Amino acid sequence: MQTPAHSAPTGAHRLAYGFWVLAATTWVQIAFGALVRAKKAGLACPDWPLCHGALVPDLKLTGVVYEYGHRVFALLVSALFVWCAMQARRDAAAWARVRSLVWGGAGLLLVQIVFGGLTVLIVHRGDGDPRPAAWTVATHLVLGNLFAALAVVGGLALRAPHSASSGRPPKALVAWTVLLLVQFALGGAIAGTIAGLVCTEFPTCHGGIWFPTFEGTVGWQVLHRLNAYALTVVAITAALSWNDRPGLRKVAWMLVGLVVAQATVGAVNIYSYLHAAVTTAHSLLAALLFSVTAAAWYLAKSGDQAHATADKA
Repeated sequence: MQTPAHSAPTGAHRLAYGFWVLAATTWVQIAFGALVRAKKAGLACPDWPLCHGALVPDLKLTGVVYEYGHRVFALLVSALFVWCAMQARRDAAAWARVRSLVWGGAGLLLVQIVFGGLTVLIVHRGDGDPRPAAWTVATHLVLGNLFAALAVVGGLALRAPHSASSGRPPKALVAWTVLLLVQFALGGAIAGTIAGLVCTEFPTCHGGIWFPTFEGTVGWQVLHRLNAYALTVVAITAALSWNDRPGLRKVAWMLVGLVVAQATVGAVNIYSYLHAAVTTAHSLLAALLFSVTAAAWYLAKSGDQAHATADKA
């Protein structure tokens, strides 16, 4: 039986799973980084690229097992990326589909490595509480999310056929993306001002009051919650309205599930007093939201109907 002209080549089809494994490994690495921050182990290795001057440090030193483990896991992510890139380069059809994504991923990976070092080397010590500079940590996190999103899109590009651009993306997707970026910014503001526990209740904030103020650190937390409600409404609206776009509708329901899960974990975060495991899960879900949003944009721009057809084939 001949492969239809519009279907993805078999080799490229198989390699898609390699890119998705790369994405999943990157999500774990992002969560690992959140665990390092939650354990306040970001400076457990005071130097870079070595740790306490050694290639393999004493793992019994306080926090070293987390920070050094994060570095070792980064090597696994890098190795998986190199493997995916080499496999794609050997297949002309696959390379044509993901060449720009591979080069973009290589650039992101190199810059990410640099910022991994900068988070250790640029340290704020003015108040007697040494910690990495906020801008290096934030950039490191953004780059990691972008890298995971590229891996997801790479898998989609290999898994399904190319088709003509479907033109402008749906308005709901644009609205969702804007709200998601705002949510990331608000989350960063809360983390940067150590405002994770300024509201001691959920869904209310203080004494049964939902929105006590929009000023100060409490205001950041209130806005973060309001924006989460808006994200949920937009995702549900999209899922119910994209009946003629099965690929996007499926992704929209995924986003609904992720937002609900994220809100649940956010509530548990409060009642667990920012337990390390819970804050790690919060960061992991945020990474998944970012990557699934990137998948939605790819499907919207490349023609999700064709992708849905390929999945059924």
